[in-house]
Amino acid sequence: MTHHEHHDTSPSDPVRVSDDPADVAKVHELISGMDIAMLTTVDADSPEGRLTSRPLSTQLAEEDGDVLFLVRASSAVAADVRADPRVNVAYSSMKAWVSLAGTATLVEDRALVKQLWSKGADMFMDGGPENPDNVVLKISGDTAHYWGGDSLIGTAVSTVKAITGRKGGDDEGGSSTVVELP
Repeated sequence: MTHHEHHDTSPSDPVRVSDDPADVAKVHELISGMDIAMLTTVDADSPEGRLTSRPLSTQLAEEDGDVLFLVRASSAVAADVRADPRVNVAYSSMKAWVSLAGTATLVEDRALVKQLWSKGADMFMDGGPENPDNVVLKISGDTAHYWGGDSLIGTAVSTVKAITGRKGGDDEGGSSTVVELP
């Protein structure tokens, strides 16, 4: 490899808006193939609203852009999302990068905890799926930006749920694409 790929997108880059199911599926495919994510929250103990990141293992990536993690209800990450639910989840692999922004909620659902529990969960969670301190952190994805997969062009993916009903534009020459998730 004699040249370096450039992964940044400029604010002046044209943006193409799409609601193509293939674009939605691409984001799901990329996230599903990456286990460890860096979750960024607003630090609840920081008066100035400092951002903090920590690694988490994705338990489930859903097709609509939501992701689920197992966390402890007593943990700092749980305290952070109770105080401010805005989060960002970043994924990285040798061939792709995804940045997913959204809103986090804590779900205290024993059946869902049991469904998501795996041998790997025993390494970082205490007491098994029956422990009431073990809960699900659900991230509802609002926007995603990905680089890689088939190309190294930055692609923005946006959830514009049923609020706007806006359809994709016809501008085809852009290096970024906004994709409306279902």
